[in-house]
Amino acid sequence: MAVWLLRDGVNRKQVTWHVPGRRRVVGAVDVETDLRVTFVQPLPEGRVLLAGARARPGEANGEVWTGGGDLQHRGHLGDAIEDLLTTPSGKVWASYFDEAMGGSGPEGHGLARFNSDLTVDWLYPWNAGLPYISDCYALNVAGETAYFCPYTDFHILSATRSQVTDWGPSPYRSAHHLLRRGPDLALMGRSGAEYDVATMLRISRDDQPQLSAQCRVVLPDGMETRGLRYTARGEGCTPSSDPPGTGSISRI
Repeated sequence: MAVWLLRDGVNRKQVTWHVPGRRRVVGAVDVETDLRVTFVQPLPEGRVLLAGARARPGEANGEVWTGGGDLQHRGHLGDAIEDLLTTPSGKVWASYFDEAMGGSGPEGHGLARFNSDLTVDWLYPWNAGLPYISDCYALNVAGETAYFCPYTDFHILSATRSQVTDWGPSPYRSAHHLLRRGPDLALMGRSGAEYDVATMLRISRDDQPQLSAQCRVVLPDGMETRGLRYTARGEGCTPSSDPPGTGSISRI
């Protein structure tokens, strides 16, 4: 999905749907919004979620639009959103970077889940014996379950409904993306010289996450991948050279 700023109107934007691997648009809807869009996500029944990463207290920075271009819901998703991913049922997972920690809204929890009408559904609990989230570096949503690895403890965690599972400390710290397939995980990227490193882990309920292998992510011709950004979802990870966010933001 991509969001395009249209030249013939300050607030007019177009949301487009694209088939992976094909350079063609399979759907589009025009919306009229002054939202500074950072993230775009699909919702059931052909709806689309637009969200901005920054917001003042109580300010709406999330909007749900129908496939016909009608605004259905507006809501406050919290300030300093790092990642935003939706689920097949229409839930919205939001993780936050460190500037959110002083906030009094959902961002103060580091991780939050919203209903499709953008009301709060669940917040990462405080004082529950779980690792504290200062910055939710890596977020992945597989089905209805979120997997994440937050700063500063860098434990591998998962959350389903109101249950949080702590799989133990990661042997590789500071990764910004996380993939999962069964018990296998891949942590991808960090700052500095290891920006393209992929670290393979295996998790189990009987032991801490175990390091299995490391490699570097390269393009098909072997060239380096510097400058790419990734969006992790389920078993997949989508690279992009566009600004950060779950979709592209461009001007036409």
